[in-house]
This record gives sequence, structure tokens and C-alpha cells, in this order.
Amino acid sequence: MNEEKLIEAARRLGARAAERIDVEATARAVVERLREQPLRRTTWVRTTWLRVAAGLAIVVGGGFVMKSLVPSPESPVPHLIADDLRDLSTDELRSLLTSFDQIIEESAVPDSTADLPELDAQQLRQLLREG
Repeated sequence: MNEEKLIEAARRLGARAAERIDVEATARAVVERLREQPLRRTTWVRTTWLRVAAGLAIVVGGGFVMKSLVPSPESPVPHLIADDLRDLSTDELRSLLTSFDQIIEESAVPDSTADLPELDAQQLRQLLREG
């Protein structure tokens, strides 16, 4: 068969099938069946989206926690006293320690505080106000 005969045969078959089909009745039957059957929604889609949302919340929350715990490179670096002490010589360090010892001795609490556990609450408050 050549191509023209095939096309003509297809047209005749299509025309005969179209004559046998009642389009309106078929459409009514499809609409009735759709109304009778509830729309099936799969629960796995809801579960999947819930898992995705939970994972996203964990990732975002973890990011905020890590940001608050880990210092950023732009944050100011605290000034350490050790940086200043590195430049001092041995004699300057000894002098500094001696003056530090004197400061500690001058600001020390007198020996009369050895009996602190024996003081009551009012006496402790009075001692703190004086200090």
C-alpha cells in the first residue's frame, strides 16, 4: 500500500469510530465518575514535605547557633596583656612583679577576717559596706 491509501484508510476508520461514539454521553459518564470518587491524595507527599520543612528548620537553626558560638573574622580581637609583656626585658619584668607584689600587700584584707565564718549576716553586711 502506498501512503495515500494508508491515510484514506485511517480517515475511514476514524470517521466510523467517531460515528459510533456518543461524545456527550461519554463526557457525562466521566464527570459522574469523578464526582463519585473522592480525590485521592497520597499521604506520602504530606509526610515528605513535613520532613523537608523539619530538615530546613534544623539547618537554619543550626546555622544561627553556629554563628553565635563561632566568632567571625570581623569581630574585634581582645587585647591581651601578654602582648604588652613580650616587649619587656627581664629586669623590667622583675621590677613589675615587685611592684605588683607591693600593690597586693597594700590592698590585702587584714588578718582580722580569719573569723569570717563566725560572723552573722548583719556583721557580714557591715563588713562589706566598710570594704
